[in-house]
Amino acid sequence: MVASEPAYERLEVNLKSKGYTSSYEFIQDDVMYIKMDDDIVYIEDTAIKAIASAKASRPDVYIMSANVVNQILFSWLHRNFGAVKPYLPELTERPADNDSVPLTDWRTSVLPSWEGPADFQQETWSTERHPKHRWLPVRGRNASYPLNDTPIAKVDYTYGYSHKHWQVAAQEHYSLLENLEKDELWRYRFPTWDFQLQRMGIQFVAIMGKDINLAKPIPPDDEHHFTVEMPTRLGRHAAADGTGVVAHFFYGPQSGNPGVQSTDLLDRYRLFAQENICKGDLLWTPRDDSNS
Repeated sequence: MVASEPAYERLEVNLKSKGYTSSYEFIQDDVMYIKMDDDIVYIEDTAIKAIASAKASRPDVYIMSANVVNQILFSWLHRNFGAVKPYLPELTERPADNDSVPLTDWRTSVLPSWEGPADFQQETWSTERHPKHRWLPVRGRNASYPLNDTPIAKVDYTYGYSHKHWQVAAQEHYSLLENLEKDELWRYRFPTWDFQLQRMGIQFVAIMGKDINLAKPIPPDDEHHFTVEMPTRLGRHAAADGTGVVAHFFYGPQSGNPGVQSTDLLDRYRLFAQENICKGDLLWTPRDDSNS
């Protein structure tokens, strides 16, 4: 990307000695910065414009987030908005050479319905014999409460369950693909959400340079510093603009063995991008997934 655009510049971040602190060393006061994590797998066309406009119109807000799928507090919101759908992992064993059979369609509507025992325990289910497994829609069961017995049912409005459980991330990502196919991103939307001094994820945020510099020295836990410590100190809260949707692939604990990487989700996002966004060759290939 740097080679393709003269205006781009790459700065090396020294994670070993300073954590993420060194990434804030070259900040200019009068510049608005859009910070996005490197595991953002979907960005709605309007998302960057939305948070930039929202932040510019709300100088009282210290830091403004986009509407992030698989961000801890948003998981609770999205579930209650009806954006998260019932999905569970496919229990049929996949052949050992499953990777040699390429995925050809990202759409969830072509997936078969989930089949399994009524007492299926998704937390203890092993992916060992299910490489690049799929999550399947739970159809025609418990119509009144379709999310019961799926991972998202255990999520609450705290910094807790979803952070450590990759199954929640998988369910949310498959739900996003379903909503993209149905053109129903409206299910995620809200105007502005004030985090009321609770910790907010900073996977995709807008913040003014002067507010970053005001926060220095920045400790290794920059997220807590920017969304709890500084808002408390200044009386300017962290908030989110709900009009632009992006998707965060995983938190660290969600990437452990097996983790959300044990699914075929990256292949599905890649196919979506090739069909709808990047008509040419992609910079990121399936081979890169194993090196990430």
